[in-house]
Amino acid sequence: MKVEYLIKIILPTFVIFAVLVWLTATHVISGWLMYLLWVVGFVGANLWVTRVTAKRSYHRLRKQREKEAEQRKNE
Repeated sequence: MKVEYLIKIILPTFVIFAVLVWLTATHVISGWLMYLLWVVGFVGANLWVTRVTAKRSYHRLRKQREKEAEQRKNE
């Protein structure tokens, strides 16, 4: 895997959860607000990872199809 790809996935999710852990540990958030923010954090991180991986997969498949079409054209 490329380093840029890993950074796009790991860095935003790390920041989200680091902020949530910090807010929870310092007792800035607690109770239902804490639960709500953690759920929103998980959903947001999952959506981000899904978006990045889907975009990469789409581009990879598009390049592969273009390559196959070019090979058929050359035959």
